[in-house]
Amino acid sequence: MGEALEFGSAKAGPGEKGTGYIKVGELSDGAPVEMPVIILNGKNPGPKLLVWALEDGDEYPGALGSLDAANNVLPDLLDEMNGSMVLLPATNISAFRGNPFGGATRNSPLDIDQGARLPGAYPGNLYGKHTNQLAYHINQVTVKYDPDVHIRYHGCKQMNGWDRVLYRESPEGSALDKLARACVTKKDEMCMLVYSRGEPVERPLAVSMESNGGDNGVGNGYNGDAMRDGLLNCMRHLKMIPGEEIVVEKIQYVSYQRVDMPDGRASSGGIMTRKGGFFSPLVAVKDDVKAGQVVGVVKNFFGDVVEEINSPIDGVVLSTYAEAPHIGSGQWRVFAIAARTEYR
Repeated sequence: MGEALEFGSAKAGPGEKGTGYIKVGELSDGAPVEMPVIILNGKNPGPKLLVWALEDGDEYPGALGSLDAANNVLPDLLDEMNGSMVLLPATNISAFRGNPFGGATRNSPLDIDQGARLPGAYPGNLYGKHTNQLAYHINQVTVKYDPDVHIRYHGCKQMNGWDRVLYRESPEGSALDKLARACVTKKDEMCMLVYSRGEPVERPLAVSMESNGGDNGVGNGYNGDAMRDGLLNCMRHLKMIPGEEIVVEKIQYVSYQRVDMPDGRASSGGIMTRKGGFFSPLVAVKDDVKAGQVVGVVKNFFGDVVEEINSPIDGVVLSTYAEAPHIGSGQWRVFAIAARTEYR
């Protein structure tokens, strides 16, 4: 039998679900800022799985998918479950609350300059900005729980794109490679984005699932089904819950490339405009493109093309801009294009 777990006001003994809040700050009137936490503590000992969502407060699919799993699927499996899962479904809670007119913001409005991004703030600082203090409290959960596996959810509503799994480069057949592949439950639903080189950390095994909330991995909405299914399949892979792991035989591996340009360097994963105006993509998500190909244009109010956007590499389109019909120079990436590396 496993051990009892407690984080903030949430408590769960073996075979129990616990819910509550962790205090992460205070407003100017002294009211607490609290982050929700869900504990799913299996009856039997086993792996410890930590799941984060909404580090960027407007990236909804991962939160919706993990909440679906935590509230509607896993409670019925606790007597058979090996190990435990701790879910922080809205880590950047003040950004999730957003503005008074509805809808979340990417960064926390409690940082007056709106400039602090939570994913880059760990391990945090109790003496820093709100986001630094928030990162400290989140990191304390990680230190206390000491997880074997860590899943983070992202997915940008500003982009229409192909769902992807991000992880540090790892040898084929390694524990991390197998875990990343377990996130994929349908052929061509997700691609595998290897985001850095170097030695992977052995523990915790860490992956990030990124969704744009659409069907077959393409869309710009609030559908968390692919994120839910990937989480549950990872738990089957880890032998945490009953059921046979879904194994997808062929998955596309891709990587971003940095390219020298006449006036600097460009990343294929974040292609920006140098002009402002109305943006129109000329290619679709999952299209193959060639280096130098015109993939989009920016027009002014009079219909004149003021910029042609060229692909910096031979690759596949992972994302296109979808937040608004217009954009300013360097305001946001209008394309993410990756090189195909393997299909295995």
